[in-house]
Amino acid sequence: MLARHLARPAAILVAAATLLLAPAAAVHAASGPALTVDAGADRHPIAPEIYGMSFADPALAEEIDLPLSRWGGNTTDRYNWRIDTWNTGEDWFFENISGCWNDAGSWCSTPPANPAQGYRRIIDGDRAVGARTLLTLPMVGNVAGRPGTGQPLPCSFPTSVTPAQDEVDRYAPCGNGLVGGRAIAPGADVGTPSGPQLSVDWIGDIRSRYGADAVSFYGLGNEPMLWPETHRDVHPAPTSYDELRDKSVALATAAKQADPAGATLGPSEWGWPNYFCSALDGAPEQACDETTGATLPDRAAHGGEPLAAWYLDRMRAASESAGKRLLDYFDLHYYAQGGGSTDVTRSLWDPSYTDPSWIGRQIALLPRMRAWVGDHYPGTKLALSEYDLSLGGDAVTDTLIQADVLGIFAREQVGLAARWDPPTADETQANAFRLYRDYDGAGGRFGDLWARSLSGDQGRVAVYAATRAADGALTIALVNKSAQPQDSPLTIAGLPAGVGSAAAWQWSGGVDARPHAIADVALQAAGNGSHGATVALPARSLTMLVVTPPRSDPPPGGDDTPDTPTTPVPPPPSGGSTPTPPGDAITPAPLPRPPVRRATLPLADRVGLPSAARCVRATKLSFRLRSPTTRRLQSAVVGLRGGRARVVGGPALKRTIVVGGLPRRGRFTLTVRLRLSGDRRQTVAQRRYLRCR
Repeated sequence: MLARHLARPAAILVAAATLLLAPAAAVHAASGPALTVDAGADRHPIAPEIYGMSFADPALAEEIDLPLSRWGGNTTDRYNWRIDTWNTGEDWFFENISGCWNDAGSWCSTPPANPAQGYRRIIDGDRAVGARTLLTLPMVGNVAGRPGTGQPLPCSFPTSVTPAQDEVDRYAPCGNGLVGGRAIAPGADVGTPSGPQLSVDWIGDIRSRYGADAVSFYGLGNEPMLWPETHRDVHPAPTSYDELRDKSVALATAAKQADPAGATLGPSEWGWPNYFCSALDGAPEQACDETTGATLPDRAAHGGEPLAAWYLDRMRAASESAGKRLLDYFDLHYYAQGGGSTDVTRSLWDPSYTDPSWIGRQIALLPRMRAWVGDHYPGTKLALSEYDLSLGGDAVTDTLIQADVLGIFAREQVGLAARWDPPTADETQANAFRLYRDYDGAGGRFGDLWARSLSGDQGRVAVYAATRAADGALTIALVNKSAQPQDSPLTIAGLPAGVGSAAAWQWSGGVDARPHAIADVALQAAGNGSHGATVALPARSLTMLVVTPPRSDPPPGGDDTPDTPTTPVPPPPSGGSTPTPPGDAITPAPLPRPPVRRATLPLADRVGLPSAARCVRATKLSFRLRSPTTRRLQSAVVGLRGGRARVVGGPALKRTIVVGGLPRRGRFTLTVRLRLSGDRRQTVAQRRYLRCR
């Protein structure tokens, strides 16, 4: 942990029982929703692993004392630890690349003396910051068979065999395996068949080098229903219900034999359609969910049961047969598929919310996962080992979303989560993690025992509370998603006598670089043993309140024994408010940069946006779009922020795009949202421009 010292200002008790008001910017605060916290109700432990990341920035990982680090993604399903090489699959021209190609720009041209340095570098980094490692075990059935230590890289579709492929790596003689949009047979065999024994030997190597507790979690493959796309060079056949069961049971059994204390996760499926149907079903995205798709061939052959539920049934049966639990975490991946506001987080929990994307259903993902587990494999924990709900535009909005997500994970009893493409320490979104893991710059953390917390309008101001076991403090995280300041009445039950104030830290979007201490909040005794205050929340802000009980008193709420979860009655919804919650993709792995100048280009350059190096004199911007990866460009939405956008598709994608209506002065932002083949997420690129005076 970095040594950090931040002297808090002397406590200032505010007579009106308010937080220090936002700077005197003549902005009148709205009457905010009522917030209630009960330190003794709905208690359950909060797993620290919900604050995990995949491929975290080392500086941020150290700052927030990162609890969980995941090594996952598409390339890890093709990793051969014996030669420290993976195949990049569809993400990057199906090339074999060795671990000695690292992000520092240090390339290798001969096999390294230590052939396993790639994975060991990951574990060494995790151990350095105290993070628990989640390691993805390859399950697709074929891993890299030849080291990729220098050019020409071994690849599945060499241009020496098929020169005229749709796209070719500009740095290596390798193509994307498509001719006229149709998949071709591999021109070279650069892999080797693999099975569970590869993982048994790998785990043995890890334990012999680092000890029995080196790795805490093992992922059983990665997004198996996308194998026929992501890894079509070695797995062109659609993945079926039965293949998923057979490979999952075999790999889980092997992992448990090699490391009995290690926890397993599966099926790590990419998204909505394949929670319900297999790749063999071949269903369009909108044609498979809980109410449709039951008659599709593979699902029908398995009683019409949704894939996720059937998977849990089969893993439970295999565990009973083996006499031990083979699956510890029911793991899914989740990405926001659309939407333009902080409401996207409602798809995680709200059964009344219709997702605004192509899904168009009430997702309620975490309650749905809990129900599947309760009905089909009780005792299995919940995991989202890969997720990202960012909208890809305004950094402050994305920060509010991420902070809301972490609070939802705590409330909904998620056991493990890892943010994909996490922020670096100098990026705005890092403040969402700081709110829960380092709000004071000195390691201050959100509590680890949930406390009932309700908002009269969760869509405006979200509230999350928990007691901290270390000192008995009650911590309250507040997320003001509104563009207006909010004055919200806060009522807290279950505090011991003698508590008079709450320490406070705050981050205001667009103003603060990180959370900082503000004036203490005076808590006034109210009826029924509760305390009250009015908290002033700046527009689009994060706030942490910490109520530390007198030393002679027990922690708020009494002992640490979690209560049986109850369902609190939400306050009556007001017009336009978000219902109050109950109490209770393809994703490319970060690749070693193939000869690497392309990978260092900003996304805006890679998709073809004009340079912003000089001010803009013209009244229009003209450019041609291109795919930033090897995936085909299917459609695009192009527009200026705050203005009208237009959809571009078909032949128009190959023509010059002209964007008019530029402002006469000042700055403006051009945004493009790309839909790429085989990728269920949008790729969003933006660039800010300045008009010449």
